[in-house]
Amino acid sequence: MNIRLLLLLSNFFSVAALFGQAQDSLLQLLQRQVRELKVQRSQDSLKVNMLSQELQALLLLDTKYADTSKDSLYEKQRQEEIKRIYSKANGAPVCLEKDTLYTLYTSLGLYSPLERSEYTEKKLQKLAELPTFKHDSLKIQSHDNLLMITYQGEWIQAVTKEDAIMAHLSQEELAKSLQRDILKGVTHYRKEHSMQQKLMRIGELVLLVMVIVTFFYLLNFLFRKLRKQLLKQSFLGNGIKVKNYQILDKEKINYILTRILYLVKFLIFFIVIFLSIPVALKLFPYTQLWAERLLKLLLEPLSQVGNAIVDYLPNLVIIGIIALIARLVLNLMRFFLYEIERGALKIKGFYKEWAKPTYKMVRILFLCFIFIVIFPYLPGSGSSAFQGVSIFLGLLISLGSSSTISNGMAGIFITYMRAFRENDWIKVGDYIGMVIHKDSLVTRLKTINNEEVTVPNSMILSSSTMNFSSMGRTNGLVVTTQVKVRYDARLEDVDATLIAAAQATKGVTDKITPYIYHISLNELNATYEINAVTFEPQNMYIIKSDLIKNIYNAFRERNIELTSIEYVELRKYEKV
Repeated sequence: MNIRLLLLLSNFFSVAALFGQAQDSLLQLLQRQVRELKVQRSQDSLKVNMLSQELQALLLLDTKYADTSKDSLYEKQRQEEIKRIYSKANGAPVCLEKDTLYTLYTSLGLYSPLERSEYTEKKLQKLAELPTFKHDSLKIQSHDNLLMITYQGEWIQAVTKEDAIMAHLSQEELAKSLQRDILKGVTHYRKEHSMQQKLMRIGELVLLVMVIVTFFYLLNFLFRKLRKQLLKQSFLGNGIKVKNYQILDKEKINYILTRILYLVKFLIFFIVIFLSIPVALKLFPYTQLWAERLLKLLLEPLSQVGNAIVDYLPNLVIIGIIALIARLVLNLMRFFLYEIERGALKIKGFYKEWAKPTYKMVRILFLCFIFIVIFPYLPGSGSSAFQGVSIFLGLLISLGSSSTISNGMAGIFITYMRAFRENDWIKVGDYIGMVIHKDSLVTRLKTINNEEVTVPNSMILSSSTMNFSSMGRTNGLVVTTQVKVRYDARLEDVDATLIAAAQATKGVTDKITPYIYHISLNELNATYEINAVTFEPQNMYIIKSDLIKNIYNAFRERNIELTSIEYVELRKYEKV
């Protein structure tokens, strides 16, 4: 306590010299701290005095009832009083190089138990470091009401009657017990710090290093052998292949295997070295504290991780059960929708092409529901950091995926509208092509020129779509083209020529006769439209091209002039 007071006063003077402007405020602060220390010391002294008075009263009680010490009631009261005083006392351990020899609970005059302990420790350290130590010189001497443990006349430890009461022993028995503890502690200290022990520890350290080096050499040898044996295996020597696809060849496997073995070997090296360092530090008394701290540095995190895993096992079992039930439900849904897709199970109003997208949509919703159920059982789900990250991700998704969500909803509507299917020829806006892929976000078309066009589903939903294949496969698709013929050709000849050209076109069905529309009468020619029916909408461009070619050849064979040019006749006017 006095040391702390002196330190505070010295700090005051140094601060006052450096910072003159803040002298008054610092002085008041230090004075307040000094007053608090004095009050604390007064309280400690008062507590020690009260305990000493209680012990003195207990001694007087022993003297008063010396003849009735065998009375069981008195003994019971005495033991309860000792326990009460013992519970209020703060013990001060007496240690010699981290080894606790015994504990002091009572004060001696103005010296508190802690001050007595510090005094004894200094004496014991000095005694243990003497060049020679004689066991017989450690004696017990009587001085007034105290028993003193001395070495060659120098006081080491005083034993009071209060100490004896607290230890439930007589004063002589306690003195002998403390003498044995001191003798044992000093002997053990001198033995541990002897030259013989130092040489033995150095030898043990050298042996430990040799063992570690030998272990590393053998470990390297075993890993080299293991790598060679693994590469000799047929399934690794020829690489990894699934059917006709070579996933990993021999060189890649060799590289991956070498890296894995190197990582495992490095991990073993690290563990061995990390565990060997505390063992080496424990060989020497001065470094044993470092060894304990190093082991604590490694074992405490591992212990915390292990305890966390053990505590989390019930939640993990619950998550496993929920995941198993979810998998069974998904398998059941997939089975029924597969049966609908292949036509084995029919539900009125539910089409086969709806099976796969319905399964995907229901699967996503079901997995979201399962995640909501599992979320409270996830580690750290209740922490503020986890909740903050969840809110941030939700905000990021909601702000950055508005177009994605609109396309996804449009994809769902398009699926259940049955506007088109894959391999259908459709027209969306200015694009005409065959549907080669359709998902929840976009639809991909392949044009007649082998161009791939990606159309967002939201665009398809917001505009009109023309499907050439939906009715063309069953009722037929009409392929049309228009021609202009001068009035000098007979109407019947033109109609017969157009019909003949259409019937000669490959892909035009003979079940439905081609028909002609007379579109308009122009100044110098008439417009005709030939309509031919085909059940091959995927070939409509080729059929139309062949139809035009056949019309051209047929008209030339029959000497009918095709024209789309408006003739302008220029006349010369004579001046009258």
